[in-house]
Amino acid sequence: MAKQRHYIFVDQLPPSTEDLLFLEAYKSIYTLKNGKAVEFRPLLPSDEIAYRNFFYSLQEQTIYMRFFYRMRTFSHEVVQKHWASIDYRKNMSIVGLVQKGGHKEIIAIGTYAYEQDQQAEVAFVVREDYQGMGIASYLLAVLEGIARENHYTHFSATALRQNAAMIQVFKKRYPNLKMSAQDGHEILMTMDFADARSDPESLPPTS
Repeated sequence: MAKQRHYIFVDQLPPSTEDLLFLEAYKSIYTLKNGKAVEFRPLLPSDEIAYRNFFYSLQEQTIYMRFFYRMRTFSHEVVQKHWASIDYRKNMSIVGLVQKGGHKEIIAIGTYAYEQDQQAEVAFVVREDYQGMGIASYLLAVLEGIARENHYTHFSATALRQNAAMIQVFKKRYPNLKMSAQDGHEILMTMDFADARSDPESLPPTS
């Protein structure tokens, strides 16, 4: 029925019942200092239109900071690559949503993806009007918690050298992270969960 009504595309495979029950545990609410509530939950294939709208809403510089090149097209095919070999225990994307009129819109996305044994690559992007509100730090804490449950012990991340805000988010949580220069203007960071320093304001709620 959802495909007939065009809520999702015909080539999308919905998560299994087991996956949906697994993902249900990863929902939370984060209240900003201005009182606005942001709902966080795993990204699903049915979010494709909202997911694409989110990226189209970003400024070119924000997209460049995230992808290191000026991506202008987020087509159905580009987004579908995200779901091609989905394994929610190896890879996870968490979206932050706010209420706008009669619908919810995505204002942030954080993702980790399997890289090697016990290590996942993490990345996030927050829409410009919600930056500087602690959302990235909250997303990082949430993703770490999920990664721990799925037997990861380390994160890695690559950032542009000029992306001081993102680098600071990682340094704040992992003060002893290892940094190494890569080709061009990129920096590789490796973070040990055992080194994580909790920020009370960014901690996800405990169940």
